[in-house]
Amino acid sequence: MHSFSLGGSSREKVIVTVHGYERPPIGDYHDDNWLAVVVQVNAGAFSGKFDAAFLTEDFVSFFAQLRDLYDSLKGEAIFSTLEEQLTIRVASDGRGGVSVAGEALDQPGIGNKLVFKLAMDQTNLLPALRELDEIVSRFPVRGA
Repeated sequence: MHSFSLGGSSREKVIVTVHGYERPPIGDYHDDNWLAVVVQVNAGAFSGKFDAAFLTEDFVSFFAQLRDLYDSLKGEAIFSTLEEQLTIRVASDGRGGVSVAGEALDQPGIGNKLVFKLAMDQTNLLPALRELDEIVSRFPVRGA
């Protein structure tokens, strides 16, 4: 299993754990690139955990955006998924502070929604970048 997490403490954290590709490759771009994941959100007194499926390209795109944000400390990085089960917006204040805002749905389109906001320091971005680099290396986009 490979995970990435954002947050400053165990009570203020979102964790996405990738278990692997959902199925062996069959030559269909979208079917070949679904990853089985578990999402865990801890936001103060609230917490939730659910299974989902995200595309490999969701991780690739977020990794590139988060790397740019870390390098410049300007703008934002957005993790979004095709079925909208998880959206995470990471923004820098330009002075070392980073905000994380997101929404998690336990089922695509019809699920319960948890809206969360977390605060952290820019130093928390580097471990997340290392974790995302490992995920995109271990689970590359197939058929690209």
